[in-house]
Amino acid sequence: MTKLKSVFAALMVTAIVSVVPQAHAQTSKVILSGSSAMWQSMALAAYKSGACVSGGTAPCFHYTGSNFNLADGRPTVKGGSTAVDTGNVWIVWDSAAPVNVWAFIKVDSGVGDRCYFAQPHCNINISAFPAAGNLISSTLWGDSSSDTTPPSTVSALFTSGTLLVNGAATDIRPEDALFATCRSNSVLGGGTDGLAGLGYGANASGVCPVFGAALADLQGSDILSAYPASTSTAHVLAFNISGKDPFTGTAIPTFQTASVGAAPVIFITQRSSALRTVTNATDAELQAAFGGSNCNADAFGAPSATIQVYQREPLSGTMNTTEYSVFRYWAKTGVSQETGVAAANPLAKACTSGGKRFRAIGTSEEVKSVLNSVTNNGTDGIGYTFFSYGNVSTIADSASYGYLTLDGIDGIFHKYGTTIDPGQPSIAGALPSTATLPAACAASFPCAESEIWSGNLSFPNLRNGSYRAWSTLRLVSNGTAFTNATLLATGSQTYVVSTVPDYVPALKVGTTDPGLALLRSHYTQEGVAPVNVATTGDKGGDAGGCILTTTGNKATSDTTTKLAQSETLSSCVVVP
Repeated sequence: MTKLKSVFAALMVTAIVSVVPQAHAQTSKVILSGSSAMWQSMALAAYKSGACVSGGTAPCFHYTGSNFNLADGRPTVKGGSTAVDTGNVWIVWDSAAPVNVWAFIKVDSGVGDRCYFAQPHCNINISAFPAAGNLISSTLWGDSSSDTTPPSTVSALFTSGTLLVNGAATDIRPEDALFATCRSNSVLGGGTDGLAGLGYGANASGVCPVFGAALADLQGSDILSAYPASTSTAHVLAFNISGKDPFTGTAIPTFQTASVGAAPVIFITQRSSALRTVTNATDAELQAAFGGSNCNADAFGAPSATIQVYQREPLSGTMNTTEYSVFRYWAKTGVSQETGVAAANPLAKACTSGGKRFRAIGTSEEVKSVLNSVTNNGTDGIGYTFFSYGNVSTIADSASYGYLTLDGIDGIFHKYGTTIDPGQPSIAGALPSTATLPAACAASFPCAESEIWSGNLSFPNLRNGSYRAWSTLRLVSNGTAFTNATLLATGSQTYVVSTVPDYVPALKVGTTDPGLALLRSHYTQEGVAPVNVATTGDKGGDAGGCILTTTGNKATSDTTTKLAQSETLSSCVVVP
C-alpha cells in the first residue's frame, strides 16, 4: 500500500504550492483520496453513462489504472523524505475547453484524510502513464465502454505531479482519523488500559505534535506489514484539521462534511480446517483472539486447533471502526487489538495460546492474508473488512471461506444460512459474489438492491440497528470542491440503489429507498487530548458512538448526548 520514496528537495514543495493552484483551478472539479467503499459508485456518478455529472460537458470519458502515487511532501520542509502511498485511480474527463477532470485514488481513509488536510495537499502522480486497466466493469459504466487513455492535457497533470487532492472520501470522521494518528504517533502507555499511546512515536501518550516540533516527532515510525515479502507501510505523519499544519505552519481552511452512506464491517475466515464450523463470534471471543490471549479455534467454541489472526494498522478507518464497536469500549470491559503488541513491528507475534497475530496494511492485504492463511502460516485465519462486492471478491462464493455473524446478527443478509434473500449464496455463510446473485441480475452486476434482498433494501440488520459494527461514509472538502463533491455523493447514492449496492445510502433515493435512519453520538475517546470533542454542528469523533435513531434522514452525528457504545445495544455509556 505504501512505501517511502527518496528525498524531494524543499524547492519542489515550494514549486507545487506556487504553481499548482492555477492549473488545478482550470481543470480539476473533484480530486479525492480515500475509502474503497465509495470508489466504484462515485466513478459511475462522475461519468453518468457518458453524460457527465452536473458541471461537465458531454461526452465524458473514463480511465482506471493501478499503482499511482499519493505523495505527501511536507516532511521535506524539515529535511525529511516525501511519504508516498500507492493506490488504484479512476479518472473522468469531459469535452470542455479547458477540460474538466474528476479523479479518485483508492487508499485507506486515514491516508485520505491526512492528504486532504495536509498543507499543501498531497499530489497524485506517476512517472509514466500506464495503459488503461479496465478496473471497473465496462457494463457498470452504463454504455459498455472500455477505458480510454486520457489526452495529454489530462495525463500531464499526473506525470508532472501537479494534481493536488481537494477532498477526502472517508469511512471515519476527520476527528477520529486525527485521534488515530495521535494515538499511534506517541509513546506506549497512558489511559486506564495503557494504550492511549501505541509506541510509534516519541510524543507523550495521546498527544498531537504541533507546528515547531522536530521532524522525528512529526513523522514518527512507519508501521510495517507482516504479509510475506510485502513492502507496505503506514505513515503516522502528523496532520491537523484546524489551526496550523504541523509541518508547514500554513493555516488550514474550515472544512465541511457530507454524509454518503453506511457500510458494515464483517469478520471473514478461511474454513479449510480449524475454523470450518465457526459461524458466529461474540465480543468476548473476538477480544480473546484479536487481543492475543487465545488464537485457538476453541476461542470460538470449535475443537482445539491453532488459528491465525490478522488485524489492520491502527491508522485505518476499518481498524478504528472495529476497535470501538467491538473491542475497546469506553466502559473498559473490552480490550484493544493493540494489547500486548508493544514494539512488534512488523507485528507477527505469538498469542498466549494458539497461533499468532499478524499486521496487514490496507484492505486488499487484509483479505489476502485470510485468503492465503494456510499457505503462508499453516492454519486457518480470521480478519475483518468493510463489506463491498469488490473487497471480498477473491474469497466469495466458496466453501473454503466465509463470514461470521456478530452476536448472532448477520451483517449482510436478513438471516445467516437461509434463502430468505435471493442474493444469498447457497453455501451457508459464504460471501456473496456476482455468480451467486439471482437470475434477475443475469449472473453479474449491474443489479439493483431490490433484486438481492427480499425486503428490497440493502443490509437490513444495519438499517434496523441490530448489527452494530458499521460506520458512516463521508466526503470532506471545502469551497467549490465541496459543492462538486456533493454532486458525486448524490450520484453515488443513486447507483448503490440501482446498480452496485455496496452501502446503505445516507439520504432518501427516489421512491424506493428511505435512506439511513441511524446516527452515532459524539464522545471523547479515552486517554487522549480532546481532539475530537463535539461542540456545535456536525463536529467531533463518532467511531464507537452510541447508535441512535433519527428522523428526516439527518444521517449525521449527534453532538449533544455524549454517549459511547457498550457491549450491548440496549445500553450505552455516558461519557464525561
